[in-house]
Amino acid sequence: MTSVKEIYEYINSFAPFDTAMSFDNVGILVGDKNAQGDNILVALDATRAVIDEAVRKNIGIIVTHHPVIFHPIRSLSSDSIPYLAAKYGISIISAHTNLDTAENGVNDTLAVSSGVNIQKRFTEDCTLIGELEKEVGCREFAESMKNSLGLKGLRFTDTGRNIKKITVSCGAGGEGVFLAAENGCDAIITGEIKHHLINFANDNNIAVFDLGHFQSEDMIIPVLVKKLNDKFPDTKFEQAESNSDGVLYLS
Repeated sequence: MTSVKEIYEYINSFAPFDTAMSFDNVGILVGDKNAQGDNILVALDATRAVIDEAVRKNIGIIVTHHPVIFHPIRSLSSDSIPYLAAKYGISIISAHTNLDTAENGVNDTLAVSSGVNIQKRFTEDCTLIGELEKEVGCREFAESMKNSLGLKGLRFTDTGRNIKKITVSCGAGGEGVFLAAENGCDAIITGEIKHHLINFANDNNIAVFDLGHFQSEDMIIPVLVKKLNDKFPDTKFEQAESNSDGVLYLS
C-alpha cells in the first residue's frame, strides 16, 4: 500500500511542485493525503471516463498531469469531476507545469522522442531548444515524428528549406514561436498553436509541427507509470484504459 503523501513526495523529488508556473494549480487537489492504495491510476486528465474507471476498479487514487481543479471553483455541481471524485472517495494528485519543465519531464520526453538533442531549457517559458543530428526536410520530419511517436496525425507547415535547430514547447506552447524566432530556430514542435502565431511563424521562416495537445504530452504517462512502479514495487500503478481525448483523425 502506498499513500497519497508518499506519491506526492516522490513526484516532488524529481518535479518539485514549487517550480510550477504562477498561474498553475498542482499538488494534492482532491482527497486525503493519508489515503492509501495498492492499485493506482495514472492519466493525462481526470475525465469522467477516468473517474468511472477508477470506481469500476475500486481505485481510490489517481495521478494526473492536468490539474483536476485549475480555476477557482465558484460552484460545485453534482456532475463535476471534483464533486464526483470526492463523492467516491478518490484522491487526485496533479503534476502539471512542474512536470513539463522537469529534467526527463514532458518537454524533455517530447524532444528526445522526436530526435531533438536538448541544448537549453527555458523553464520560465515551459520551452527548450535543441538540434537534430542532421538537417531534414519539413515533410520528412513530420512523417518521422508521426511514425516514431505513434501519432494518429499532425498538422505542419513547410518552409521549403531543411530544418535542424528546433524549439519544443509541449501542450498549449504555441507562443514559444517567439522564442524560436529570437534564437534563430528553424522550427517549433508544440501541442497547440493559434492562427496568428502560425502567420508569425510563416513570416519568420519557422516550420510549425502541431501534434495536438493530448498527443504532445500523453507520452509522459507510461514514463511516469514506470517511475512510480519502480519506486513503489508493492503497489500497482497503471495507465488508465480510458486515458484519451476522444479526438479522431481522418487520413
